[in-house]
Amino acid sequence: MNLNTRITWAAWAWVNSTVDIIAEMYAELWYDLISDIEYESRIKWWVNFFDVNISDNSEKFLTKYVDICLAFNDKSLEKQLSSLKKGATIIINTKWIKKLSDKDISLSDFNVLELDIKDKYDNTYLLWIYALYLNLDIDIILKKIEKVFARKWEDTVNKNKDIVKNIFKTYNIEKKSELSIWKVWEPKTIIYWNKSLTKWAIAGWLEYYSAYPMTPASTILTEVIKDWSVTYIQNEDEIAVANSALWASFTWARAMCGTSGWGFALMTEALSFAVQAEFPITVVLSQRAGPSTGTPTYHEAWDLNFALNPTFGDFNHVVMYPSSLEEAYYFWWLALNIADKYQTQVILLMDKQSSELHWTVSELKVPEIDRWVILDNPPEDYKRYELTDSWISPRVKVWTKNWDFIATSYEHDEYWATSEDSELKKKFTEKRHKKLDNFFKKEWIYWYEVINPKADKIIIVTSFTSYTAKEFVKNNPEFGLIIMKIIKPLDERILENIKGKKEIIFAESNYSGQLENYVTKELWLKYIDWLKISNIRKYDLFPFYIEDFNELKK
Repeated sequence: MNLNTRITWAAWAWVNSTVDIIAEMYAELWYDLISDIEYESRIKWWVNFFDVNISDNSEKFLTKYVDICLAFNDKSLEKQLSSLKKGATIIINTKWIKKLSDKDISLSDFNVLELDIKDKYDNTYLLWIYALYLNLDIDIILKKIEKVFARKWEDTVNKNKDIVKNIFKTYNIEKKSELSIWKVWEPKTIIYWNKSLTKWAIAGWLEYYSAYPMTPASTILTEVIKDWSVTYIQNEDEIAVANSALWASFTWARAMCGTSGWGFALMTEALSFAVQAEFPITVVLSQRAGPSTGTPTYHEAWDLNFALNPTFGDFNHVVMYPSSLEEAYYFWWLALNIADKYQTQVILLMDKQSSELHWTVSELKVPEIDRWVILDNPPEDYKRYELTDSWISPRVKVWTKNWDFIATSYEHDEYWATSEDSELKKKFTEKRHKKLDNFFKKEWIYWYEVINPKADKIIIVTSFTSYTAKEFVKNNPEFGLIIMKIIKPLDERILENIKGKKEIIFAESNYSGQLENYVTKELWLKYIDWLKISNIRKYDLFPFYIEDFNELKK
């Protein structure tokens, strides 16, 4: 069973609590859940919507078509009509139906549940008609009201509970849903992406975070501030953000900063300094639609090229792009570990879709904290940039005896003294590159996942596009799937799963095919005989839906 509920409202209406209650209710009943929120940056009067997709078979995917729509005004519903399935259920205040009628908009193809609501509690009335329609247990709903509205006054909580009880007693639905929504098993946990990942990074010994608010990365800073356990600063711009994080890293703190594309552009000079000075730094780059300000509250994956080449000069670094929330839990810890271990910069790619989704979560793996080579008692002639067999120099904690050195943007010798010696330049250029040689063998893990490897046609995806791609492949076994999780360094073992195939299909959310161009070039795919390289690309502001993948069957 799969059910997609859309809650749609004007931008100023603030009915997120309705979504929270619906999501909490399904998680309480054990159902798998994934959400999609779409909102306009132009605030007043424009239309937002929030999809809650549930499943009883552990599959999470997005569909563009809606089974049930809770509409909080006429404009919101009007904009969603083309996305409603024929016979879909609409729950709405009666007064908005009259306005639609005045525009000659008919709702005859839909099952309309209406109520003439006179007070300000539209969201509560419509939500409980929804619950009644699905034959839900009133006690579970009342319990979720208390949880979601706990921050409000007691009389507000009681008012909402009274509305629910009255609806269940008096509202008559001639034909309720044929779905049976009951408690299946033990409750599941719903996780809001940015909030949860922040807590996991903190659990992974995050010690410093800096940011300037920028959608969709802003709430990471919000959650760091709420936690109180991490030193943080909201800087005046992203230039200061990156440099303050580097200063923290210089003092041996595990440092992270976060932004989106426009802000990331301002960080590039500091990131080049980080390469030269070998500062460990993790940067969260949560993508949104550009260029420039673009459409800042919508989804696209425009910044892969930028993440692969984040600054000037000749350098090497790591780019990670988790494909599930469980994986991201692991990656946030791991990103901090890798930055420390290799004294490099790690770009942790996300996007608007992942940053703001809600998700029911299963098993969470946690890597051990690993800071690699630390000298507790450095010698008097401590070499901060010592040339070693691993190409990684030992670090020391600040204020340890003999620890002090200068982190310079100039080329330097092993101690840090500025140098323009030709041989030293060669050695230190090699040092900064070779410490990431054989990265995947050193880490003993495959940084990609293969599903249905025997198929002749293989779809290649990154990020959360994978969850919808998995559903498509499950129902279409002639297709296989490769999910790329660390983009740089590129795991060349992927070739083992490409050779011998008839076709590979890159699915990505940008116009120019950034992933396709990168992988094709690095793996020389155009020189593999009989291999057809094709793609599906989305750049319409919305994520991949199952219907987008279904186009591959035509």
